[in-house]
Amino acid sequence: MDLREQSYVLAIAKYGSIKPAAQELHISPPTLSVFLTTLEHNIGVRLFDRLGKRFVPTDAGELYISTAAAMMNLKKNYETKLSDLKNGVTGTIYFGIHPRRTLHYLPAVLRDFSSAYPNVQIVTCEEVSDVAFSMLLKGSLDFIITNRVNNDPALLYTPFYQDRLVLVLAFDHPLACEAAHLPGQAIPWIDLALFRHERMILQQPEQSSRKYTEKALSYAQITPRQSFIVSNLETAAQMAAEGLGISFNFEQYIRYFSYEKPVRYFYVGDPKETINYYIVYRKDKYLSNYTQAFIHTLKIHIHT
Repeated sequence: MDLREQSYVLAIAKYGSIKPAAQELHISPPTLSVFLTTLEHNIGVRLFDRLGKRFVPTDAGELYISTAAAMMNLKKNYETKLSDLKNGVTGTIYFGIHPRRTLHYLPAVLRDFSSAYPNVQIVTCEEVSDVAFSMLLKGSLDFIITNRVNNDPALLYTPFYQDRLVLVLAFDHPLACEAAHLPGQAIPWIDLALFRHERMILQQPEQSSRKYTEKALSYAQITPRQSFIVSNLETAAQMAAEGLGISFNFEQYIRYFSYEKPVRYFYVGDPKETINYYIVYRKDKYLSNYTQAFIHTLKIHIHT
């Protein structure tokens, strides 16, 4: 399938400019400019308004772009299915994941997967959930890993793993002795209400850790009186180690953390509540055999 025309228009829409689009397409800017002018002449309508150096899609352009994106997705599905039918093991996987989750277990995943599929290229898109969902819906990604739910009916969710919010305390914090060992729990649970007068080290409001922290605070019926706002979870834990306040983290992350000063971890909030992570992909997306193998390798490593 040759969809060069569609790929050209999508590149212009992506960058809103001729020069970077031409660079991505490996053609000269004049060639791309002439192509667009000729295409608009042939179909009898302008696809982009020229606003200075910016190319902004018209209504007709938006229609073309959405249709072209669907055609490119069909082309990719066709090529993937054809590759599987030919028993090929050559292709590319595009997936989205939050930057923090790539640091610790992704290298081991890539090591094991690449030994079995040396000719499959992995392109990792490290983005926050909103951006990842947008790219997934546009067909730019094969799947994403997220703990958020988008209600778009085009998406399908499969369970990946479960996580828990944990409280981080300095090792010698006097309230650590108040923790309780609940049946079947790997980490002691502590009542967050005990810390109602403590300074809290919180993340930015848009971060998922802040969302789950606020749920735990609500469960304990307390609100922060004093707080530091720190985006980086490791920094927040180190601040807790220095006795600057209490911080919060995720159980999956703390497995890999180590600090010069030790800290202690405790479950907080509703003891029954877990944080669910999903593999999310489009319902109309064909996942190749090697993509399914890659997802299987991810699942193996997240549980080891």
